Amino acid sequence: MKKYLLILIVIFALSFNLVKANNLQIGVPSIAGSQISFTIQWDNSWSLAAAPANWDAVWVFVKYQNCATNLWTHVTLAAAGHSVTGGVLQVNTVTDNLGAFINRIANGSGNIASATVTLNMSFPDAGYNYQVFGIEMVNVPQGNFYLGDGTRGSSTYGFSDGLTCGAGPWNPLLITNAIQTAGLGAASNYQCNSWGSTTNLPASFPLGYNRFYCMKYEISQEEYMAFLNTLTYDQQTTRTTPSPASAVGSLAIAGAPASRNGIKIITSGTNNNIPAVYGCDLDGNGTPNQADDGQNIACNWLAWSDVTAYMDWAALRPMTEFEYEKVCRGTGVVPTANENAWSTINLTQANSAALNNAGLVNETSTSVGNGLCAYGINTTADGPLRCGFAATALTGRVQAGGSYYGAMDMSGNVDEQCVGGYNFNYSGFTNASGDGSLSVLGAANTAGWPPLGGGQNGGISKGSDWFTPTVAYLNISDRQQMVLNYNNVRDYRCGGRGVRTW
Repeated sequence: MKKYLLILIVIFALSFNLVKANNLQIGVPSIAGSQISFTIQWDNSWSLAAAPANWDAVWVFVKYQNCATNLWTHVTLAAAGHSVTGGVLQVNTVTDNLGAFINRIANGSGNIASATVTLNMSFPDAGYNYQVFGIEMVNVPQGNFYLGDGTRGSSTYGFSDGLTCGAGPWNPLLITNAIQTAGLGAASNYQCNSWGSTTNLPASFPLGYNRFYCMKYEISQEEYMAFLNTLTYDQQTTRTTPSPASAVGSLAIAGAPASRNGIKIITSGTNNNIPAVYGCDLDGNGTPNQADDGQNIACNWLAWSDVTAYMDWAALRPMTEFEYEKVCRGTGVVPTANENAWSTINLTQANSAALNNAGLVNETSTSVGNGLCAYGINTTADGPLRCGFAATALTGRVQAGGSYYGAMDMSGNVDEQCVGGYNFNYSGFTNASGDGSLSVLGAANTAGWPPLGGGQNGGISKGSDWFTPTVAYLNISDRQQMVLNYNNVRDYRCGGRGVRTW
């Protein structure tokens, strides 16, 4: 029987001057020949001419299931023929046609009322099932930005202009078009103590100067659950901790204690044949995907290989640590020593043991203050909070802990995993996005992506997390986590988010 599936993503967002709750909703798709149509709406969208001169968007992509094989395949869109009703939104295509960005046509801000998006697929429907996925993104404009915050301090392995090493202070390095065009020289030219790539970074390496989109939030548990539910049994085996054939109620990726990760098996798979079905069951009552089951909590327990697999599947890519600093700091903004993602040193701890509406879509911390951030809880009995938890109808950037361009939780909650580190040749990484498919065993298969985490393997952790008490790790430019290497395996502190060049 043909069925069209609904993907409903309910998350929270940031506008530059005022942070409010934001609900992205994508309706049940309908098919007519080679066209797929669905409704879309979200709150508190923006497009700004003044600083930070950016906008938000939804990255939309489609998967179809062949009913004869039950396999899910990424849809390639046609190069043209897309439309949106209402005159407020537009469809922006990408060169590989693996999805599209939906964003405002003109400058403005406010809620996006329900509009109908029609995408033209590259093939006619043949009785398939379809899922439409949406991921909220923020635009990061092209422009100069500073790498490093100018202090040696705790950032023993930090970036600098390579001319001011020693006890410090160090000068930050201004990344310009000239540097992006030429690439960066040997590690010793841009980092003190040569804690960088073992070879030059060419012009093809994303140094952060060029424009790109960044996920507004870390991967949520609902998003990772949806990803798992499109994989084969063998792919699920790689991307989860217990066998997909494990008992109903088994945790999918978390160890014990689960540290607020509630992704569980709700229908057991059949060995090497029928994949498992996963759901969110944070409250543990055996009924998945209820309102309080933590679907919008940031997904922890993600190894580097899990994050890269998700990015490849979603036709995104990992961000570099250069891009991480730009998303946080902004174009042309002079760094503040030891600044966090909201560009100040203000810091207020949020703890998952002290919440309002725990596990719900409107989960918030009981703590109030500038730089509200989930960090330093230091007990695995707790865990990360909802993506964008600090945003309310009354909070600005510093109160909500938002980055310059509107990405949330870039400091704290779960570790951001980026391409970078030291004593590893990661120069082959480019701005190429994933192709929407994985290897037979569920691994990312895009050329140039480091296969392992850990700073010595090309996958550095940045921004710290809900557990770690070391405040310095929250700083935008701090690189000490790259020597810890715990993102080589699934760890209760680690999550991630992706970017896409356009």
